[in-house]
Amino acid sequence: MQGEILAILAAFLWGISATIDKIAISDGNIPIPQANLIRSIGSLSSLAIIVFLLRDYDFSAFDSKRISLLLIAGSIAGGVAMILFYFALRQIGAGRTVPLSSIYPLFTVILAILFLGENITIKVIAGTLLIIGGVILVLEG
Repeated sequence: MQGEILAILAAFLWGISATIDKIAISDGNIPIPQANLIRSIGSLSSLAIIVFLLRDYDFSAFDSKRISLLLIAGSIAGGVAMILFYFALRQIGAGRTVPLSSIYPLFTVILAILFLGENITIKVIAGTLLIIGGVILVLEG
């Protein structure tokens, strides 16, 4: 149950973050790539503080393959996807952008089956379909 509570807390914090993001870029003169760069500096700063507070400075488990994969994932999620997310925030607001961008579980399930060989349960499929249904409702609204 602790994992579920942590996931819900993360979702709550992402909700706060999207609201703050929208306020920050609501002026049409704010360049999106630079805004994302500043946001990323905030993220990097908080992560550095967390590593410092946890006193866990051991990076020996990271080989070049894992570092490369994490850099690629960060570039996709924290770079390109966030730029698209910010443009969507500016155009359609947080109330529509966040639910619409929340369709990513569909893509995750498909990719997990194709590339990770994961077995997906009926419950996961049902939950994903419910998310898609919610996105359809948001689109129609």
